[in-house]
Amino acid sequence: MAAGNAPRTALFRWLGWFAMANAVLLGVISLLYMAGAEPGREPLAWVYLLTIYFSHHALLALLPLLLVVAPVIALVPRRRLVFAAAILVLACMVAVMTLDSLLWSQSRFHLNLLTAQILGAQSWIFAAVMFVIALGFESILAGAIWRWLAGRPRAFGRPLALMLTISLLVAQGIYAWSDASYFTPVTRLGNQLPVHTGITAKKWLYRLGLVDLQQSRERQLARRMSRGTSTPAGGLNYPLQPMRCGAGERLNLLVIIIDSLRSDVLDASTAPTLTRLAASEALDFQQHFSGGNSSRMGLFSFFYGLPPGYFSSFEAIQRPPVLMDELQRQGYRLGIFSSADLYRPVMLDKTAFANVPGLRVAGDESKVRGWPRDIGVTEDWMAWLDAHQGPTPFFGFLYYDAPRVNDFPPDYPLRFDPPSGHPRAEEFAEYQTAVHFSDSQVAAVLQHLEQGGWDRNTVVLISSDHGEEFSESGPGFDRHGSGFSRYQLQVPLIIRWPGMNARRLEHRTSHYDVAPTLLRRLLSCANEAADFSSGRDLLAGISWEWLIAGSYYNYAVIERDRITVTFPNGTYEVRDRAYRLIHQPSFDAGTLQAVMQENRRFHR
Repeated sequence: MAAGNAPRTALFRWLGWFAMANAVLLGVISLLYMAGAEPGREPLAWVYLLTIYFSHHALLALLPLLLVVAPVIALVPRRRLVFAAAILVLACMVAVMTLDSLLWSQSRFHLNLLTAQILGAQSWIFAAVMFVIALGFESILAGAIWRWLAGRPRAFGRPLALMLTISLLVAQGIYAWSDASYFTPVTRLGNQLPVHTGITAKKWLYRLGLVDLQQSRERQLARRMSRGTSTPAGGLNYPLQPMRCGAGERLNLLVIIIDSLRSDVLDASTAPTLTRLAASEALDFQQHFSGGNSSRMGLFSFFYGLPPGYFSSFEAIQRPPVLMDELQRQGYRLGIFSSADLYRPVMLDKTAFANVPGLRVAGDESKVRGWPRDIGVTEDWMAWLDAHQGPTPFFGFLYYDAPRVNDFPPDYPLRFDPPSGHPRAEEFAEYQTAVHFSDSQVAAVLQHLEQGGWDRNTVVLISSDHGEEFSESGPGFDRHGSGFSRYQLQVPLIIRWPGMNARRLEHRTSHYDVAPTLLRRLLSCANEAADFSSGRDLLAGISWEWLIAGSYYNYAVIERDRITVTFPNGTYEVRDRAYRLIHQPSFDAGTLQAVMQENRRFHR
C-alpha cells in the first residue's frame, strides 16, 4: 500500500464498504447469540429478522469506524494510516465479540472486567490467537476492497446506505409496534442480538390512542392459547422437570406489595398494623432481601425466584412463572389490583401475569398516582372479594404505590417530624408519613378479611419490591435503583399462615425463596426447588451465602461481607456491608463461577 495521501472521498467510500464486509463477518459470529431464536411461520417476524440483522450488524461495524477512523481521514488522509487504524479496530472487535459470544452461549453473561477475573488463561490465549488471525484477515480484506473499488462507479453506495436506513427504520418500527401489541414472535428475536435494545414506545402509543393495550393483550393471549402456546418455551428450559403438584390445601392467598418499603421503618409508630401483625400473628423474616433495587427486578425475583439475568428472556416471550401457572391450573380465582401501571416499568403484564385474562394493565386514569389510586385499590379489592362466592379459592394481589412517591392525603391526621441529623430529613419524614398511610390501607384490608371470615383460610403475605434510600450510604445513593445497599434491598416479609404460630426468623432469606415455599406448602408441589428456582423453602432455616440483585441496567452479587457491583461500561466495584468502597478487593472465584452457572441453568 502506498504511504502517500489519498483523496478523502475515496477513503470514506472505502471505509463504508469495509464496514459492510465486516458486517457479514459479525453477523456470522452473532449466530451463537441467536441460538434457539426462530421466527417460526410469522411473516412479520421474518421481515423483522432480515431487516434488524442487516441493519444492526452494519451499524455494529460502521459506528466504531466512524468514531475512530473517520477523524483520521478528516485530519490525516494517509491511506496506510487509515488502513492500519481500521484494521486494528475491526480485528479487536472480531476477537472480543468471538470470545464474548462463546462466554454468552455458556453462561449468559457478557465479557466485562468482572467476568474477565474468572476466565482461564486459555480463554485469553484464544482471544489473542483470534486477534492475530483477524489482523491478517482484515489486512487482506482491506486491500481487496480498495482494489475492487478502483475505477468502479459509485452507483451502489447510496442505494446501500438508503437500504440500511430503511431497514433500520422498518425493524425498529416493527419492534415498537410488537412490544406495544404483545406480539412475542418479534420481541423474542430482538432479545437475542448483542449490544441491541429495541425501541419501545408503548406508553406514547397508548396515550396517543394508536394502540389499545387492553385489547392487544387479550387478542394475543387468546391467539397463543388457541395455538396451544400459552406457555411458550423460546430459548428457555423452564421448568427443568414437569411440575408434580396435588390439589393443595385450598387455602386462599393474598399478596400485598407496598412499593419502596424498606424493613427498618417497621416500628410501632411508623407502621403499627404491620408491626403488630409481625409480632403476634405472623412469621416475621428479619433478614429478608429483594432480588432487585427496582420494581421490575424485585417483583421478577419474587414471582419467579430467578436472577435478573433471566428477565429479558421471560419478558420477550411472555412466559409466566410456574407459581402463576399452578395457581391457574388449580382453579384459583384471580383478583389483581394495582395502584401503578402494570405495563411500565414493572412489566408484570408480560411476565408474572402474562396469562391472566382481563388484566387491567393501566391504573385508574381518572386518578392521579399515589394515595387516590391506593385507596381505589383497597376499595376495588373489597368489592371484588365481597362478590366472591363459593368454595373456589382466590389469589389476591394488591400493589400500593404511596411510599415510592412520598404521597398521602393532604388532610392525613399524622405527620412525622424530620429526624435530626438525617441527610435528607424532610424527605424522609414525608416517606415515613406515606408508609403510615399505606399501613392504614393494610389495616383496612385485614379488617375486611376478618369481618368476612376469610382470615381463617387465607395466607396473607406482605412485602415490598425493593427498599428506599435517602443518602444514608452517601451522596448519590438516592431513592432506589441507585445502589445495592441494605436500604435499597432489605425489605419486610411478613406471612400470616393459618395453623402456623407467630415467630421471628433470623436466617437470611430472599425473594428467590417465596415461590418455592408457596408451591410446596400451599400448592402441594413435590418438585425440588432447583427445578424452577434459585431459592429454597423459607422455613428450611438455611441462610443464603450469596444472591444476585438486579437494577434496570446492571446487577450486583451480594455476599455476607461484600457487594460486587457491575456497570454497563464493563467496569465493576466492590463495597463492604456498610456500602463503603473497597479499594483492593479480593475475589472468590468459586462464587463468581456459581453465579455464572446459575444464570444459565434455565437456558437451552
